[in-house]
Amino acid sequence: MRKSQILLGTIIAVVFVAVLIFWATFDINRYRAPIEANLQERLGRPVTFGPMQLGLFPPRFQVDKLVIVDDPAFENPRPFIQAEELGVSVNLLRLIRGSVEITSLTLSRPQIELIKNPQGVWNFSSLGTAPAPGEEQPSKRRPFSLGDVEIENGQVALTDRKAGKPRSVYDHIDLTLNDFGPDKQFSVELAARLPGKAGQEVRLEGTGGPIAREISATPFRGTLDFNGTQLSGLQQFLKSSAFADLDGTLTGTTKIDISAGTGSIIGHFDIEGPRVRNVDLGYPITAQYNVRPDFKSGLLSIADATIKLGTTPINLAGTVDTGASPARLHLDVSAKGISLAEASRLAAGFGMALSPNTTIKGRATANIQVRGTSEKPAMSGVISAGEVEVSGSDMAVPARIKSVNFRLSPTDVRSDPFVVNYAETAINGTVAFNRYTSKTPTLDARFETPGAQLPAVLAIAKAFGVRALDNLMGEGTLGLKIRLAGPVNSLNGDQILQGLNGTSIIDFNRLRVKGTNLSQEISKIAGFSKPVGGADRDFTEISTMTGRLTINNGVMQTEDLKAALDLGTVGVTGTADLASRQLNLHVNAVVAQKVSEQVGGTGIGGYMKTVLANDRGELVIPVLVTGTFQNPRVSPDVEVFAQMKLKGLIPDSDNPAAGLAGIVGEVLKRGGGKQQEQPETEQKEQKPPQNPLEQILEGLSGKKKQPDTQPKAEE
Repeated sequence: MRKSQILLGTIIAVVFVAVLIFWATFDINRYRAPIEANLQERLGRPVTFGPMQLGLFPPRFQVDKLVIVDDPAFENPRPFIQAEELGVSVNLLRLIRGSVEITSLTLSRPQIELIKNPQGVWNFSSLGTAPAPGEEQPSKRRPFSLGDVEIENGQVALTDRKAGKPRSVYDHIDLTLNDFGPDKQFSVELAARLPGKAGQEVRLEGTGGPIAREISATPFRGTLDFNGTQLSGLQQFLKSSAFADLDGTLTGTTKIDISAGTGSIIGHFDIEGPRVRNVDLGYPITAQYNVRPDFKSGLLSIADATIKLGTTPINLAGTVDTGASPARLHLDVSAKGISLAEASRLAAGFGMALSPNTTIKGRATANIQVRGTSEKPAMSGVISAGEVEVSGSDMAVPARIKSVNFRLSPTDVRSDPFVVNYAETAINGTVAFNRYTSKTPTLDARFETPGAQLPAVLAIAKAFGVRALDNLMGEGTLGLKIRLAGPVNSLNGDQILQGLNGTSIIDFNRLRVKGTNLSQEISKIAGFSKPVGGADRDFTEISTMTGRLTINNGVMQTEDLKAALDLGTVGVTGTADLASRQLNLHVNAVVAQKVSEQVGGTGIGGYMKTVLANDRGELVIPVLVTGTFQNPRVSPDVEVFAQMKLKGLIPDSDNPAAGLAGIVGEVLKRGGGKQQEQPETEQKEQKPPQNPLEQILEGLSGKKKQPDTQPKAEE
């Protein structure tokens, strides 16, 4: 036994020493030409090497700067393959005997150019058939086998001349081909490492071959796996806009069975934590599919596909003709029991969001036929929703829609008439999306009610994120006849108001407007001895308000608005931009006789020459309200005052806006639309008003007042 061990050790030592002697004395450069020729013969492509070294365990040649020239028929200015380093494993016994037999190739950090010509043929399909050096025409395909081919951290560039697509580069790809040869079956392992979180990859494993000249006809059977793949990383890797607005963690397996250009693709995937345009959907997306491709015609037949959005299943069947550009669709889509709560979260990702404090409940069904192209899909069918409830923190009770049907045509989506019920308010409405396949689809929504309750209107507005009316609270009714029309840029918040048109008849009571105390501001301008309306209030109390409003593209205008304040009666004309919240209102404040007597009577004069008096003993104070809804500015309306004085047109409490619209029109026409406020310098130069009691006594006695020390009041 011991002698056997000694003999075995001696043999191993001799072999080891022989190998070392061989490695030390082996001249690798004399094999450079045979190796290049061997590869050229196998590939049918010119091959060049850089400097070479010998590796012993395992026995291999290490080659720097490998270049494999492309098929000249593809007119590629770049090499088919170029690599920084090539490892060539050889048969050691044959090498010792003086011949070269390549068993495997390992390419480190290669750059590979894949090109499809206008006829749909790939440049790698001619491997083994291109003319060998010295040949004018290729002979029949020369069978060859490279054993194992391995690509480490490769970069692949794809150019599809048939589809007219530009060159795209994909990085960090690992590929292993076992028992590779174009004329036989071989195994494939492909892994694409994705940017972002470490460890993300897409893996394809299976068997393929023999390679057909038309690559789509090459048989392949295997699986495609996504394991915790971030969609954002996949989008960066593919450089595709398909996942540009979607993120989440993708996990799934697809089984591929292709032969002679047809076969089946069956699989499933899950997306956990999906986000659409940075909006968290709050539920997973899952899918199961059975697709039968025909690569020759480009027709993709969907035998069965179910996409589940949370608890809502959506079924698809039909065909997608990918051979056309853009792809042509012939799909049937159906869904039952669609959760409107889940659908609203999906819609929020596309800009059609309710207020964050608002929720929607209800169920819907859909039966839709999708035709046309992938760029302009045309739909027809019906979507029906029932028992719809919209509720939120700003709503005392939910707004309800018992049922509504949307009818789809290839150009428009239109609803049947429906009713929105909120408390005691019923609003009749219709909604249409016109030219939805165009780049500029438009919304046309119409709502009408003879008398909607103000709290209901305010609550519904807040539910849809409209903040322009946040400063209002009160009671009363609005007779609405409103049309919301315009491009569908966004369907949430104050942007809705930019497309608002129509009329409204208002009859409010106990209205409170936050932001300013109009009575107090008017008191200051008039120079009252004490402010009217409470000095500590930051809101305006309005006991009643009536009038007619017209709305044009979100700009509200009135010529006859009348409101009762604790100061008196005001008439309003002007505009308020509901979207930008800018104010440009001319207000005639008619101070009631009782109030005017308390603060100084008709003989009173203010800091400004903007106080008139009518024959009823009422003071008339024109003011201009500008600024925003949140921060209004109240100043004397000097221009209107001058015109009223010139024309002798003094309104009263019954009609506080009498003639105001005409006067404002003249002012705007003469001033080019620019409103003028009293200069600050004039305000600073004005002297304090005379004591109100002295003014009353002077008025009773007929004593002449000093014109340079106190502005005259109009009687």
